[in-house]
This record gives sequence, structure tokens and C-alpha cells, in this order.
Amino acid sequence: MLARARDISRSTHAGLAPSHDFSHAERVYRLAERIAMAEGADLFIVRMAALLHDIGRAEESKNKDCEDIHEELSVRMAGPILDGLGIQPGKKDAILHAIASHRHRRGGEPCTLEAKCLFDADKLDSLGAVGVARSYLWLGEHGRSVYYPPEQYAGIDPKNNSAEVDSTQREWHIKLKHLKDKMYTETGRRIALERHDRMARIIDEIEKEVMGQY
Repeated sequence: MLARARDISRSTHAGLAPSHDFSHAERVYRLAERIAMAEGADLFIVRMAALLHDIGRAEESKNKDCEDIHEELSVRMAGPILDGLGIQPGKKDAILHAIASHRHRRGGEPCTLEAKCLFDADKLDSLGAVGVARSYLWLGEHGRSVYYPPEQYAGIDPKNNSAEVDSTQREWHIKLKHLKDKMYTETGRRIALERHDRMARIIDEIEKEVMGQY
């Protein structure tokens, strides 16, 4: 079942930009698995949800009228997939809840341990060295540069997510540096603290090199 779900996920991610391609799903899978094992969560539910949590992104990218609702699209797409795999109703509902609640913008908060494991894993992939790499992948996809000083984004509404105003530095200050406080699991919090410190150091190093300090 997991092998089939992985193949489906890989195919639905084909053609997506590198910042949210199948490698993101694979990293989230590994992180969610690690957290679930430490926290005593149902590994099958967590693994399946991790593989399918972003399968709606391709559909979202095709429809410019979508209001950034890939988690809802992922739930709609995952339902028939899980039925086709013969997943029993209780586990199916748990998987769909984890997918639906893996972000806070529109979905409700994760209520189960498995959903919390997925939520933490998904956010952790935005932190640390990988978080910096993904940030620059996204900026490159939107024609943005390496560095923008604080005065260029200090007065911009934090809710403004348009590419024209975004930067790694701005994203760190308005969002990413707060992620360590949003983890649901103890394991997630521990990893987040490590990645937070690592990412802060890298961003500081980038600024110093841009400014010619060394």
C-alpha cells in the first residue's frame, strides 16, 4: 500500500517547481516517521498522510483562481486513492484529517497524535539548512535576489505573501523564526530548536558576506 501511495504521490508531483516537488514529500515522510516513532503514533497513518499531504499542489498550480487551498484539494484527491488501496474507514478518516490539518491557513488544528506528527514534520522542512535552500529555490523561481535589507520589508504587511515583496530575510523575521514555538510534539520541538539555531546562523552568515564583512 505504501509503495503504491508513493508512486501516486511521485506522479502527482511531477513537473512542480523544485521548492515543492516530490523531494519535499520524501523529506516530510522521513521526519514524520522519525517523530511518530519517538512519540508512539500509528506509523501507517503517519506514513500514508505524509506521502499524500501535498498531492493537490499540482492541481492548485493549474488553477489560478484557487485561493491557495492545496490541502483541501489533497484531501479530495486522497479519498478515492485510499478507497482504491482498500484502507479501512477508521484509518482513512485519520489520514484525511492529518492531510487537512497540516497547515493552519484554512484547515483546522491537528487533533490526533498522527496529525500533529505530520504538521510538525511539514513545518520542520522549512527550517535549518534545508529551509534556507528551499527558500532560495522559491525566490529563484520568482526572480528574487539573494539579500534584501530590513528597510525594504519592514513596513510591508506581514500577511502580504506576494513574491514581489518576499525574501529569505523577511520570511525568517515574520514567520520562520516563530515556527519552533508552534510545534505540537516534544520531538518536533527538539528538532525545531536545533534547526532554528542552524538557520539563524546561516542567514546571519549570508548577510555578513553580502555586506562584505568577510
